[in-house]
Amino acid sequence: MAKIGIDLGTTNSLAVIYKEGKSERILNSLGSYITPSAVSIDDDGQILIGEAAKDRLISHPDNSASEFKRNMGLRTTVVLAGTSYTPEELSSLILKKIKADCEAYLGEPVEEAIISVPAYFDDNSRRATRIAADLSGLKVERLINEPSAAALAYLNKNGYKDGTYLVIDFGGGTLDVSVVDVFDNIIEILAVSGNNRLGGKDFNEAIVQDFCTKNGLDHEKLSSAEKAVVYRAAERAKIELSEIPMVMMEVPLDKKKYMLTLTNQELISISRPIFEGIRDPVRKAIHDSRKTLEGIDSIILVGGSCKMPTVREFIRQITGLEPVPSVNPDTAIAEGAAIYAAMKNKDLKDVVLTDICPFTLGIAVNNDILKDGSMMMSSIIPRNSTLPSSITKPYNAASNNQVRVKLHVYQGENIHPEKNLYLGSIEMDCPPTRLNSKICDVKMTYDINGILIVDAITTDGNVVTKAFRSNSNVLSSEEIEKMRSKMEASILVSPEDEKYRVLIARAERVYEESFAEQRMLITNFLMVFRANLERRDPIKVKESYKQLSDLLDKLEY
Repeated sequence: MAKIGIDLGTTNSLAVIYKEGKSERILNSLGSYITPSAVSIDDDGQILIGEAAKDRLISHPDNSASEFKRNMGLRTTVVLAGTSYTPEELSSLILKKIKADCEAYLGEPVEEAIISVPAYFDDNSRRATRIAADLSGLKVERLINEPSAAALAYLNKNGYKDGTYLVIDFGGGTLDVSVVDVFDNIIEILAVSGNNRLGGKDFNEAIVQDFCTKNGLDHEKLSSAEKAVVYRAAERAKIELSEIPMVMMEVPLDKKKYMLTLTNQELISISRPIFEGIRDPVRKAIHDSRKTLEGIDSIILVGGSCKMPTVREFIRQITGLEPVPSVNPDTAIAEGAAIYAAMKNKDLKDVVLTDICPFTLGIAVNNDILKDGSMMMSSIIPRNSTLPSSITKPYNAASNNQVRVKLHVYQGENIHPEKNLYLGSIEMDCPPTRLNSKICDVKMTYDINGILIVDAITTDGNVVTKAFRSNSNVLSSEEIEKMRSKMEASILVSPEDEKYRVLIARAERVYEESFAEQRMLITNFLMVFRANLERRDPIKVKESYKQLSDLLDKLEY
């Protein structure tokens, strides 16, 4: 039974299997390695995943969704075709599609996977990722941090050369930075930093705002379809700037053509906050690793946004180092996840990967400095501690003759506990204890699967042990079962039908982006194609498929 690695991305997702000493990227039903992380509900209620869903973001914006990874672990919903979906449910549909494609490609069942997550995902987001996998029918014992996966992919390709590496993973929706040390086939993650809400999509936003400003358009007054057209044009301009120095955006809106000329220099100018958002996590990761820039041997860049010349140049400027070009930024994370699956399966016995706790774990204690009754965060397991980690700290009584202990457990870096992620509490009786005398020990153990065990031990030897996950957004077993039933009833478009639906979605998207004379052509060819599909005439379907496809190629390029 196959075990795969999956990069469940904000913009795109893909799967890789590691076998016979090398990574093999798995093709989806359309013959591509990449599946866009988009979901759309078609008119007949069937669910489209990937390319067709991405195109329908423009033609059917109210029935389509993307970028839901940014909300993993939050109690948010998206309404598609009258039905509400959580980020976990939408992500499970992506994983369900990937699972089906992998089984068709490999010719065997796929029940287990290693899924990559941003290193800075908190407990809520990681738990949501596991729920999404469970809803899709995949068993996931381990998650791997995305920069750790990228480092594995690079080192596997380059012979696990000893050294210290700075890994920057800048994707569509998240930024992760890690410092990785390699010695004698032991890969040690020294520090991580990042921003879960900074990615390539923010460049799209900056271009859209600049486009609207220079064309005198009120972004808020654009319809959903018009916004989708502008955003796609902005994304296309951003991608083209990776190859050429200047691009021209031409966008048809309400029978008018709006234009914007954009260069990489202008992109830098309108995106300064984004670049500053890259600088800070890089500085923090290097600082927390107790290394200096001079101690970094190589920079590894992964994620689609790292293909942008402006991003690569900015990273070169702030580090003084030229990034190494030896990994594919689009596939490295999935390859690393597949390698990690092979390590877990004992197929790679000579390589060891250590990971770290990305956030501080601790409890709330009385603020002895302010004396105002407020609480402060007491760190027990500091961020960037190597996993598994187990640390014990003593605590004193907060009042005279105290006979009860209540521990509030948090995850986060803020000195004010209420601004961190609340994980839960432990309550227990204890012998009467004088103010400021030792009342208990608190032992925290955090394992490689992200499970936190807290032991509270009073001075008379009484022990209370509890496993913690975040209580702030935990779904009940009833809620999860309801979601599972809903997902099992969801019908994905069959692989045989998919390529036709992809072409129709593409035609409808190009129609939205075109002027009147072009729209008439698209409508005529699309009507013929639909009619042939209904008649189920294979020769006519093939013929009209090619005619419509050729027309769209001409109109787009």
